Amino acid sequence: MMLDSIKDTIRRLGLRTANKDVPLISLRGGSQNWLIDLRIVFMQRKTLEQIAFAFWEQYKSKARFQIGGMETAAIPLLTALLLMAPKEHGEVNGFIIRKERKTTGLGNAIEGNITDDPIILVDDILNSGSSAEKARAVIDSIGKVLHEVFTVIDYKSSKGMRWRKMYGIAVNSLYTLDDFGLSLKADVVAPVQDYKKLWQTSIPGGYPFYVVPKSTPLLIGNRLYRGCDAGKMQAFDIENGSIVWEHRATGTTTRKGIWSSPAVHDGRIYFGAYNGCIYCLDADTGAELWTQSYGEWVGASPLIVPEHGLVYFGLEYERPWAQGSVGAFDMRNGKKVWECHTKGFQHGSPAYWKGGDLVIWGTADHDMVGFDAKTGGVRWVFKTRRSVKYSPAIDETRGLVAFASFDKSIYILDATTGEKRGEWETGEICYTTPLFVDNKLFCGSGDRHLYIIDIDSMELIKKVDLHARVYSSPISIDGSVIVGTSGGRVIEFDAKTLDIRGTLQLPDAVTNAVAVTQDGGRMFISTYMNHLYAYERIDVQ
Repeated sequence: MMLDSIKDTIRRLGLRTANKDVPLISLRGGSQNWLIDLRIVFMQRKTLEQIAFAFWEQYKSKARFQIGGMETAAIPLLTALLLMAPKEHGEVNGFIIRKERKTTGLGNAIEGNITDDPIILVDDILNSGSSAEKARAVIDSIGKVLHEVFTVIDYKSSKGMRWRKMYGIAVNSLYTLDDFGLSLKADVVAPVQDYKKLWQTSIPGGYPFYVVPKSTPLLIGNRLYRGCDAGKMQAFDIENGSIVWEHRATGTTTRKGIWSSPAVHDGRIYFGAYNGCIYCLDADTGAELWTQSYGEWVGASPLIVPEHGLVYFGLEYERPWAQGSVGAFDMRNGKKVWECHTKGFQHGSPAYWKGGDLVIWGTADHDMVGFDAKTGGVRWVFKTRRSVKYSPAIDETRGLVAFASFDKSIYILDATTGEKRGEWETGEICYTTPLFVDNKLFCGSGDRHLYIIDIDSMELIKKVDLHARVYSSPISIDGSVIVGTSGGRVIEFDAKTLDIRGTLQLPDAVTNAVAVTQDGGRMFISTYMNHLYAYERIDVQ
C-alpha cells in the first residue's frame, strides 16, 4: 500500500508529459515526450517520509553504513533518511557531494565528513549514471569506495547498466520505468574506448576560485613537467606520479603561483611565474640555470624558436602607461632581445609559423599580430573586439592561423597577410587553443560547446554540447580528438566520424590540454586544483 501511495504521488506530481502548452526540452535542445522530476515530490512531507521508511525497510538488516547524496535533488532525500534512521542503526553519517567544487570559502567538493563505513549513494533517479559517476570519482579521489546506490527510480538504461557493471556497484530502487509504463529510446552506440586509472597525485595548494586554464602538463620521455598554484615547477615520474624534483618560484602570489605552461628544448625547461620572473632550469635535475626579472607577473607561456636562439614571453607590469608587453629573450641567458608594449596585462602566448618566420601573438590590446620572429617587426595586425588569452594554432600546409577570443568568436586568418578567412560566433568567451586535424578545426568555448569547422568550405560542421565550459585545448592522438571540460569530464571523439569514442569523469574541472604518450597508450590529466591523474587507454572488447 505504501509503495502504491508513493507511486501515485509520483504519477500525479512528478511525471510530466508533453503537450502543446508545456513543451519538454531534452538535453540536446529538442523535444521529448515525458520526464520524471521528483524534486516536487520530495517537497511533500508525507511522501518523503514514506520513501525514507521504504529505504530503511530495505536496509534494516544491513550492517553499519553511511549515506551520501549528489546536489541538489538528493539533498531533501538525504536529510529525510538521516532524520528517520532507526535507533538500532546508531548514528548514521551523511555527506553531500557538490556538482562542482565550491570556488569560495573552504573550496570543498564534499560537504560533511566521510568515515570508513561502507558508502551508499542516494539519489532520485539513475539514468545514464553520469551523476553517479561524478560522485564516484569524487569519492575515489579521497581514497574511498562507493559500494552501492539507492535510487527511487532506476531507468535501467544501457549506459546505466554499463556503468554499474564497470565498477561492480549494486543498485537498489523502489521502482523501474516499467512500473510507470514508460520506456527509453535505444541508447547511442556503446563507447569503444575505456580508461583504467594507473595513479593519482594530489598536490596541495590548489586555489579553487579560478576555474581557468593553468599550467598545462608537458610530457618528455618518462617525465611530466607542470607548474602549480603553490608556485612550484615540478617534474613527475610518469610510472607512479612521484615528484622527481620541484623548483619553488619565490615571491609568487598566494593564489596563482605558476600558471605558465613549461616548454623544453635541449635539456632545458623554460617558464614564467607570478613573481615577474622568467626561468630556465635543467630539465633533468631542476637546477636553476638562469632567471631574469622584468615585470611584476608572468602568467603567459613561453614559445621556443631554436632557429633564432630565442624564447618568447608575455609580461605584465604594475604601471599605468603600459601594463604589459610581448618580447623575445636570449635562450642562453634570458637577456631581452626585443619588446613591444601593450596597454593591458599581457596573458596571451604566441605560436610560430615556420613558413613565414612569424611569431603570431594575441595581445591585451585586442589585436592578433604577426611579428618578425627575429626582429619583432610588425608584419600585420588583425583587430578583435577583446583580448586573446591563449595561443593560436598554425596550419603550416595551408598557411592558416586559428584562434579563439574573449570576444566570443573563433577566427581563421591568412598567416601571410592577417586577412580574415572565417569567423564563427559562440555564446561565451573562448579561452583555449584550437586544433587543426586534417580538414577540420576543433575549438571549445565557455558556452559549453565544442565547435567543429570544415577548413575547406569554411563552414561550421557541428557544435557538440559538452554540458560544461570547454577551456581545455583539444589534442589529437591515434585518430582521436581528446578534450576536457569544467565539469571534470574528458571526452574522446573519432576525428573523422565525430562520434564519441569514450568518456572519463574526474572529480574536478579539467581546464588544460591532456598529455598523451606517443603511442597513445597512456594519458595524463591535470585538474584546475593541480592534481594529476594517469590513465591507460583501453579498447573496449
